[in-house]
Amino acid sequence: MRILIVGGGTGGTILGNNLVRRLSDEISAGKVRLTMLSASDKHMYQPGLLYVAFGQMTPDQLYRDQASLLEPEIEFHVDPVEEFHLDKNNVKTKSGKTHSYDLIAIATGSRIVPELIPGLAENAETFYTEESAVKMFKRLQGFTGGRVVITVGVPHKCPMAPLEITFMLHDYFKDRGILDKVKLHY
Repeated sequence: MRILIVGGGTGGTILGNNLVRRLSDEISAGKVRLTMLSASDKHMYQPGLLYVAFGQMTPDQLYRDQASLLEPEIEFHVDPVEEFHLDKNNVKTKSGKTHSYDLIAIATGSRIVPELIPGLAENAETFYTEESAVKMFKRLQGFTGGRVVITVGVPHKCPMAPLEITFMLHDYFKDRGILDKVKLHY
């Protein structure tokens, strides 16, 4: 059985490593082969972006070599998928190579698109990318009080993020001694 994982982020990495552990006998016997295709040889720990937004981590601390995070039984390729041929059980990569599979897991993650809501991209701070987390950190450093609104649309990228940001903002403003000057709305 050929299992193909498309995406080397958190989801793909966890899935691949868990499959190796659960299917170790089948892999050892040559009955199962695991392949992962990723767009990058670097893995960014996305949950850490929240800590970048509060100056508790720097962006460079989020990155690891992707191959070092994978069980050695996973055949890893930096070659992003450009075409999915689900009816033929194969994908075509940027290099032109075709990878066939019996089972596929598409773990390419999600992305936010604030530009689809008029005014949101120009007037909101987020921490879902390295650039936006750094921007939010700089904005928070200069914040001296006022109204902070935490909005959540459905679906959203990370289920716990709205709660985490709310608690972290509370503590951040408290530690800076300006909590009494801030109105948190959620």
